[in-house]
Amino acid sequence: MVEHIQSLSPITESSSISVLNVSAADLFSHPTVRQAGPPKLIITSPPYPGIHVLYHRWQVLGRREAPAPYWIANTLDGAGSKFYTLGDRKEHELKSYFENLRAAFHSISLIADDRTNIVQMVAFAEPEWQLPRYLEVMRDCGLREFRLPNMGKLDEHGRLWRVVPNRKWHADQNVHSPGSREVVLIHRKAAN
Repeated sequence: MVEHIQSLSPITESSSISVLNVSAADLFSHPTVRQAGPPKLIITSPPYPGIHVLYHRWQVLGRREAPAPYWIANTLDGAGSKFYTLGDRKEHELKSYFENLRAAFHSISLIADDRTNIVQMVAFAEPEWQLPRYLEVMRDCGLREFRLPNMGKLDEHGRLWRVVPNRKWHADQNVHSPGSREVVLIHRKAAN
């Protein structure tokens, strides 16, 4: 079931902000999160399924990967790219990616209520099969999709897409390349 959002609640002066260093899959069990109660808004941009993004490395001179962030922090990385991207982008059917996505959003659904807006920006290497699979995971986690009425240029399914800014020059030449477009997805917890 797809519904439309009528309005979003404004942030008030009594709102507080907490910054936590915890896996999204473990978020529901964190004491700070449990004490705060259901948030009104969750904004996230999960790793893009099947797309090569260097979250844990900096590229030097456009290609060479360097662990500079870890040199600066005087620490070792200890995890490969699969850790930061929820799975290997070349894995068949991205099984690990979707399992890890399910764990993260199951946890998020446990802290949300039916008034929590969960806004995601995500791109797909192969949207024709990855987007439906992604939405299936959201439904399995008890989340239902909402659409924004009359907002910008919507696709035939009522979703808002945008061209990813500041891409490398060669990616900008082909707006149909994997990851060149992101979709805005909005979900809320399904009523029981």
